[in-house]
Amino acid sequence: MRKTNIGYLVIISFLAVTCIAARPYLDITGPDFRPLPLALVGVQEPTDPAAAKAVKEFNQVVKNDLEISGLFKLIDPKTFLVKSETEGMADADIKWQQWADTGAEALIKGKTSAGKDGAVVVINLRLYEIGSSKSVLDKTYSIRPDKARETAHVFCDDVVGYFTGQPGIFRTRIVFVKKQGGAETINIIDMDGANENVLVSNGSINLLPSWGQDGKSIFYTSFINHNPDLYEYFFSDNHSTVVSKHPGLNIGAQVSPDGKNIAITLSRDDNSEIYLIDREGKIMQRLTSDWGIDSSSTWSPDGKKISFVSTRSGNPNIYMMNMNGSDQVRLTFKGNYNQTPRWSPKGDKIAFTARDERNVFDLFVLDPQSKEVKRLTQDQGNNEEPSWSPNGKYITFTSTRGGSSQIFIMNADGTNQRRITSGKGDYATPAWGPYTSVIR
Repeated sequence: MRKTNIGYLVIISFLAVTCIAARPYLDITGPDFRPLPLALVGVQEPTDPAAAKAVKEFNQVVKNDLEISGLFKLIDPKTFLVKSETEGMADADIKWQQWADTGAEALIKGKTSAGKDGAVVVINLRLYEIGSSKSVLDKTYSIRPDKARETAHVFCDDVVGYFTGQPGIFRTRIVFVKKQGGAETINIIDMDGANENVLVSNGSINLLPSWGQDGKSIFYTSFINHNPDLYEYFFSDNHSTVVSKHPGLNIGAQVSPDGKNIAITLSRDDNSEIYLIDREGKIMQRLTSDWGIDSSSTWSPDGKKISFVSTRSGNPNIYMMNMNGSDQVRLTFKGNYNQTPRWSPKGDKIAFTARDERNVFDLFVLDPQSKEVKRLTQDQGNNEEPSWSPNGKYITFTSTRGGSSQIFIMNADGTNQRRITSGKGDYATPAWGPYTSVIR
């Protein structure tokens, strides 16, 4: 009889117990995902007007964030079986069975106290797991008059982080082009559509903003000097500097994951080709060389490959190559107009825009290895220009389903689509910022 390695069995047993005991994380991209039923008890507004205003805004933002996340099914407060205002916050005070009877699997509630040292109110919040009958998060925030929104985002990031094991995205931002009254400006919003501000307004055409990998700057193309030159805008001093001004196009800049190189389309040689330039605009390498138009480059998250659009087959299609330009292969073979590829942060998918047989633009994702394509939008106007959230769980895009082109976000599988902008004019080419671009 073969001897058994006792030590080996002990290790295997330990790993098995660990795996059984580990809390399963929610994953909205998983095939068996279902939203977690959550009872959200709004924090009671104090009598002080300034504190009441801050708490009201805090409650609204928390509710909106949790709905945007797609992770939770918020239970109608009308069905609550507990008078939450008389229920305490300690685990021993929670009426677990009554909350379970409402269908809740998680509970969020909080209380306020007087603010001090410049804060208008202090909010203590707790997240409870109904099944285990215990609180799992306990957070206290001192809220200044203008920080209620940001504080709510911080709390929701913590809640999402607890249930997913990944950072939340509620403090990230999105840059885009705003077309209104003949002007094309570079603007920015919070990921929920709030706090829209103009970054670049120079009376000229400004196009295709993209983020620096550190979140401290954005790149964009402008005709301010009568040529489509590439500029870098710095948030620290609200100042732009020219990066690349070769004759012809300097467009579609995408910074490599390590921040050292920029993939860009230049037409300096009388045809649109993809080049690598450094952060000062010096040409490092020409990557494509064919009769077609090559544009819309996007980096794989490991920086080893670049996906791009080429018309070399007669119509725009999605291609992929190594970062040095070698091994160029075609990825899309359906449809006659595929464009704006964007590689997911996980590296397993590329989102892109395609025009279907009805001459309508919709969003798709493809697996760069298997070349399998899945549709994300349909029968709701033109949907274009996808950009991934930094955790790869969500996609922002533009849609004309309401008339003008507005910005939407959705889960990465196409569910939970919601409009986040409502301003006048047309919104175009949104780019979702990295975690390092969080609101400060």
